[in-house]
Amino acid sequence: MRLYRLLLAFLGLLAGLAFGALALIIGIDVIARNLGWFNLPWVLEISEYVLYGATFLAAPWVLAENAHVRVDILINQLPASLARWLDAMINLCGLLVSAILVYYGVLATWDSYRLGSLIFKELIFPEWWLLWIMPLSGLLLGLEFIRRSWQLFIRPGNAVPSDNYLPEN
Repeated sequence: MRLYRLLLAFLGLLAGLAFGALALIIGIDVIARNLGWFNLPWVLEISEYVLYGATFLAAPWVLAENAHVRVDILINQLPASLARWLDAMINLCGLLVSAILVYYGVLATWDSYRLGSLIFKELIFPEWWLLWIMPLSGLLLGLEFIRRSWQLFIRPGNAVPSDNYLPEN
């Protein structure tokens, strides 16, 4: 479990560093262009890839930290046992969506690799370099949804900290 948490933290850190580097590169490009020094024509393309990749890489960490957007008006009004059941159903839906991401992500990545598909824009590189992130993220999200369900029913005292409808003991 410790290794899993470290992996998620690393992916979250990697996403944060990618966003920080992107902000720096965009700033340099804007300043250099306005001063007439040079421009970096690949910045827009890189920003697209960073937004895609960092979002998928950070998603499992965000879910594990319970830092995602959650509308819990209904769930907070329910009795603890019913709220736990509803949360489990939500986790099951998340697990199913994650499984779909993994399945189709693996198919797309494998097809791209097998066919040798390339992305041709300012930068030219194999398409699968971008696609592998989706099934990895889906797998980690699925594991996180399983972990959350496990904590709801098997170890209710250790449930996700911000789920305030769960009993304290």
